[in-house]
Amino acid sequence: MTTVQAEAVNSTFDEGLAAHQAGRLTEARRAYETVLAREPTHFDALHLLGVVCVQSRETERGAALIERAIGVSPDDAAAHVNLAMALTALGRFEAATRSCDAALALDPGSAGAHSNRGNALMAMGRVHDALACYDRVIALTPDYPEGHYNRANALRDLRRLGAALASYERAIALKPTYIEALNNRAGVLAALGRAEDALAAYDAAIAAGPDSAETHANRAKILNDLWRSEAALAASERAIALAPRHAEAHNHRAIALHELGRTEAALAVWRQVIALRPDHAKAHNNIGMALQTLRRPAEAVAAYDRALALAPDFSEAHLNRASSLLALGDLARGFDEYRWRWVAPEGPRLKRRLPCPLWDGESLAGSAILVHCEQGYGDALQFARFAPLLARTAARVTLLAEPPLVGLLRTIPGIEVTDRVTGEAGYDFQTPLLCAPRLLGTTLETIPGETPYLFADPARAAAWAERLPARGEALRVGLVWAGGTRNDAPSLHAIDRRRSVRLEQYAPLGEVSGVRFFSLQKDGPAAQARQPPAGLDLTDWTAELRDFADTAALVAGLDLVITVDTSVAHLAGALGKPVWVLSRFDGCWRWLNGREDSPWYPTARVFHQRSPGDWDEVMARVAAALAAKV
Repeated sequence: MTTVQAEAVNSTFDEGLAAHQAGRLTEARRAYETVLAREPTHFDALHLLGVVCVQSRETERGAALIERAIGVSPDDAAAHVNLAMALTALGRFEAATRSCDAALALDPGSAGAHSNRGNALMAMGRVHDALACYDRVIALTPDYPEGHYNRANALRDLRRLGAALASYERAIALKPTYIEALNNRAGVLAALGRAEDALAAYDAAIAAGPDSAETHANRAKILNDLWRSEAALAASERAIALAPRHAEAHNHRAIALHELGRTEAALAVWRQVIALRPDHAKAHNNIGMALQTLRRPAEAVAAYDRALALAPDFSEAHLNRASSLLALGDLARGFDEYRWRWVAPEGPRLKRRLPCPLWDGESLAGSAILVHCEQGYGDALQFARFAPLLARTAARVTLLAEPPLVGLLRTIPGIEVTDRVTGEAGYDFQTPLLCAPRLLGTTLETIPGETPYLFADPARAAAWAERLPARGEALRVGLVWAGGTRNDAPSLHAIDRRRSVRLEQYAPLGEVSGVRFFSLQKDGPAAQARQPPAGLDLTDWTAELRDFADTAALVAGLDLVITVDTSVAHLAGALGKPVWVLSRFDGCWRWLNGREDSPWYPTARVFHQRSPGDWDEVMARVAAALAAKV
């Protein structure tokens, strides 16, 4: 090549380099290709054309060009680093680490080599090794924001969330508009349970980059977690406007719609999510939840099956499947699935720490077994019926219950009941109460449904009877209109909003003559008894009810209890008293799917909502039934 030709090549390369540095990739590509047409082994043109290709998402070609450049000049550390970047993008992680090692052999202080090696190791799941690489990057270049960002990602994946948060904040301090760091910082705040701080962090990320669909989608998620469904819906729709095929944004939109009671619309959106990502296990699970809400439990089971085929250890899907199976009356499979409650996020907190082994169905002859109540008061009252079945073979059965239940549960013959136990109590086995139906092989046909199995104290019942109207003077009806609010558990609080009513909604019952009503409502909603609806003759003695034994004594003197789905329904049913249960449209599994009777309580009658949220129609039916009973 003549001197003139060499000068022309160098001039063209310089033009390409200037264009490349200015971000004009098409112009740079053209210049580099012109250089290579004249000098095919021009190292810098081969190398930088490869970089342009990688930047233009022609990664295979880019990697091949950089490899050709290294063949020309194998001692250039930067080329090995850029090859590692390309190989990582192609998923060739082992080869990427070898390229980084080659770069570090040439330049041990190459922050880029350490950084890219960390990225490849992260992709291979070797997070501890990646963290060591990022620590080295920061030691070499303390003010490199990407180093702190990558370190934060590794710490996050290692669940060292406090340290991850500090690293994200350092990256943001160095680069205030670092969208990815702002977004991930918010995610860590959410994982730390600081939902409000996470929301503020997502707002900051959006201020820095308003067109990030990922950030809007993540903001929708945290708003759903905060039960701000309208705002979550708006945030998810903004994300979808920016990225119409963003599956998570559609998923968060569907969750918001579901919580707003627009279940059919939510179901349609979740089907869109599946169309975008057929392997989205959470979306299949959410479809099952929507179908269960619509009282289509058989279809819900099929959706959960699809979720579990994709994610066999998905505890939430197993538990939801359990509820649907139980609602269908398939107690054997339903209670078998219900074992997954112990591996759900709340499971470890609920487990009892006792030295004796769990009972797994072996013979109890001559043995002492501790049965511990779980879940809510209603669950304890419903399933306490199984304790005396264990006493038929066990030498000793002790039921461990919450203090408000102990007095009443002690009326079960043949067992002990306590509210505390020590590890030295001498038990051979222990079992959670709701495991008993599975271990005893209970089916819908073999539910021990004989009532009463709980009994009011005769002296307390007699004292209440003296204060109640005489039998025949008026129909004596107990009322409960609300369950526990559970503000500490948003999902349970959402259920309570659907299952509870206000006392004023019982107004149609006040139009039925010949009835005296007695409040059995406790806690905050009990205050509504001070202003009952017109015509509802309501007496409130609940201040005198200290525990469930007191409530049982009062109920013993009543002719009927009308209640939403709460513990008093189980109390009345276990006492063998007539009880009418008002069940939300997506009712609890124990009232089965659409049945008006209950195999658990022969004296129960279930009034299901016929459309979601429509209590007026239910109250009209209850009032008509009450008039007929009078």
